Amino acid sequence: MSSEDKAAEEQSAGRLRWRLSWLHRTFSAPGRAPALVVLALLVIVRALDPAVVQSLRLRGFDFLEQLALRKYQPLPVEIVAIDDKSLAQYGQWPWSRARLAQLVDKIASGKPSVLGVDVIFAEPDRLSPGRLVNSDPEIPASVAGELSRLPSHETVLADALRKVPTVLAAGVSDEGHPRSAPSRVTMILESGINPRPFLFTHPELLRSLPEITAAERGQGSVDMESDRDGVTRRVPLFIFAEGHLVPDLALEMLRVALGGGALGIVTGSEGVEGATLGTHFLPTDSRGRIYPYFTPSYYARYISAADLLNGSYDPSRLNGAAVLVGSSAAGLSDLAQTPLGLMPAVEVWAQSLESMLTGNLLRRPASMNLIEIAIVLLAGLIIIFSLPYQNPRVAGAALLCIVAILFGSALASFKFSKLLLDGIYPALSSVMVFGVMLSENLRVAEAGRRRLASELQHEREVEARLDGELNAARAIQLGLLPRHFPGPPDRHDLEVFASIEPARMVGGDLYDFVLLDPEHLSFAIADVSGKGVPAALFMAMTKEVLHTATLRYRNALDRVFNEANDKISAASEELGAGGTNMMFVTVFAGILDLASGMLVYVNAGHDSPFVIRAGAEPEGFPLAGGPPLGTVDDFQYSIEHRQLAPGAMVLAYTDGVTEAQDTNRMLYSGARLKALLASVPTIGARAVVDFVRDDVRRFAAGAEQADDITLLAVRWLGPASSG
Repeated sequence: MSSEDKAAEEQSAGRLRWRLSWLHRTFSAPGRAPALVVLALLVIVRALDPAVVQSLRLRGFDFLEQLALRKYQPLPVEIVAIDDKSLAQYGQWPWSRARLAQLVDKIASGKPSVLGVDVIFAEPDRLSPGRLVNSDPEIPASVAGELSRLPSHETVLADALRKVPTVLAAGVSDEGHPRSAPSRVTMILESGINPRPFLFTHPELLRSLPEITAAERGQGSVDMESDRDGVTRRVPLFIFAEGHLVPDLALEMLRVALGGGALGIVTGSEGVEGATLGTHFLPTDSRGRIYPYFTPSYYARYISAADLLNGSYDPSRLNGAAVLVGSSAAGLSDLAQTPLGLMPAVEVWAQSLESMLTGNLLRRPASMNLIEIAIVLLAGLIIIFSLPYQNPRVAGAALLCIVAILFGSALASFKFSKLLLDGIYPALSSVMVFGVMLSENLRVAEAGRRRLASELQHEREVEARLDGELNAARAIQLGLLPRHFPGPPDRHDLEVFASIEPARMVGGDLYDFVLLDPEHLSFAIADVSGKGVPAALFMAMTKEVLHTATLRYRNALDRVFNEANDKISAASEELGAGGTNMMFVTVFAGILDLASGMLVYVNAGHDSPFVIRAGAEPEGFPLAGGPPLGTVDDFQYSIEHRQLAPGAMVLAYTDGVTEAQDTNRMLYSGARLKALLASVPTIGARAVVDFVRDDVRRFAAGAEQADDITLLAVRWLGPASSG
């Protein structure tokens, strides 16, 4: 394989690894996998569109219609109602067809553009003259003869209907009894594929008697096909019955009113799209149903039949109007439950016709299903991949915004485009997906919180054990230091006092003093590098080495330091693992001749002590000596001498004094210490140590102590005989 092929193969493998890594990061986030499963199920349910989802969607449309009410405007659509007033004046229903003919004559005199009759005259009138003769044999022969020569009431009604363009109602029946061909069939032009599989189908139509239908200009179905919950939200604009496409009553009235032009039905691959009538296009759903934009039921639409019959209503007001005749009387009316409440069925046809005339039909094309599925998917993906679940409040606010956008979009589509867009199912789906994501993120967060609490508890236990060990080590460290300080009244030639304030961590400061004999005091102060238990152990070893060597060599401090340096160097190499963490110790040690005040001393890298005398400036020791013990092998330390005056004090200290920090991280410094010692009110070992310690405390108040603070004061009062 060539190098180019290998490079291409490695590049391809790298891209594959990157994609796999991206997929892992994308889908391994808390909640995403189960939320995607839930989202997929919700999309599938919406695609299947079961009855419960449809019912939910339709109730959402009802809410939109109630929220954005269509305002009623007087239109040339009138309802002549056989109401309670009419029944009170002219008797119970059914009326004689002759009475109805009088009513039609009154309407026809007003010259309406069309008359729609929401009554089916399927049976002969029992009050018709011929039927009266046959039903009552006691009628005198002369009267019976006169009655037989009178026209039937069906003929009278048909003659009246011919005076006005009339559309009669046709009901539907699923009985399937053979019937003769209809007297009139409306021609419907078909565009697109066959609409019949999408339409509601009935084997039989229920019509008025042939004598009456002979007078009609058109015939319209009054099949309303309420939804499963009994609410009439949409009306079939076409049905398929007896082998023919049949328009509904309102559409047929509109056709007749506009001059009887041809109707058309437009069908696409997903179902019926709408109807055409001249230049009008009436949108439908996939099953050929229109969605009337209802208004509340208004009495202004109604004219009492009694008012027309008794002449109290001027028929000329009906000129050019579309008039519907139907019942609205209590117990007689066929009531329909609409999104805006109960109303007589005849008003449903009236409002359907109003919506057609004014272009107020609501639109629900078949493509809305795909759009809503896409909305469910998009909203779910945004909720899964974009919301900040590490901040539940912000995520919840984002969800509310998404839900508000979904409902707002549905309302805006309804109000401005009369488009029925479902906002409820996408919103509920979004809430469910959000619930899965939030609960899973909270579960993971709770698990993390518990894990963190466990880790913190473990750390506290470890810290507690460590603190216990440090406290024990600190106690051991302090226990190694001498606590009984020689001075008056036991001795009149010497005053010694020391103080050590360990930092939180165990450190390596030490001080020591011992009377080698009644005339010689050996003292030392030291600071071990580092902190913690190793420094404390190194301090204990240093003290023991110095103490033992001093007892052995006494005034020969050079030999004391040379021996101590060798031993400390060896120990430092062992503890430092070959030099990576070498430990060392700075030491100032001296032997004071209590008879003469002569001090011999050696300084191994330690801060120079001060000599304090009453009435004089503090003096430092010359910068002589050598490096800290444990840093330079075989170094030969030399002895220095200094004569002390009676009452003079040597104050030794560790760098914890001069390097103490305040809250602004400023150092205490040697200059401040020297200035402080110049103002000491009393030259006494304890007084001076307390004076310095209190000033350091004031300076570092509020700041954490980083190092041990150790002070050692040795004051020569003069020869013992002079005490």
